[in-house]
Amino acid sequence: MPRPILGTPQVRTSASASTPTVAPRSTLQGPRLQQRLRQARSKAYIQAVTRLDAGTHHADRAGLDALIEAIANEFPELGIEQRPMGIVSQCYLGTPYEVHICDLSGGIVEHFEIFRLMPPLYERARALALHRSYAFIEVYPDSLRAVGLDGEVSVIEK
Repeated sequence: MPRPILGTPQVRTSASASTPTVAPRSTLQGPRLQQRLRQARSKAYIQAVTRLDAGTHHADRAGLDALIEAIANEFPELGIEQRPMGIVSQCYLGTPYEVHICDLSGGIVEHFEIFRLMPPLYERARALALHRSYAFIEVYPDSLRAVGLDGEVSVIEK
């Protein structure tokens, strides 16, 4: 047994299955969080989100899980409650569909016809999602973040 240093007993520990190997991630707050959410999005993230119209996320749970993983990879330093609640983007399935949402909390992808209202938080993003300058709109409880095709982010506060 090793000798104690400076009078403190040493405790030997061994790795076990019950010991977590990854420390919990800290979350950003205040201005640092806002600054992080204004940063440009990666090409990989934009591609994952824009694949919604390919149909893989609607019919295939593994495809939706891959999208949720892409979001987690884009924001690894953020807590789940700090990530987007959902995403709104233009739908290319054709008439009568106009936009679709990916509700990340419920893991639901839903396509909306031109005449059909979306849930209130998502309806605010509808007109922006139809604008050609934006790839998609991230929906947060207090804001919308319009993500351009180049990854640049525009913030629309409540």
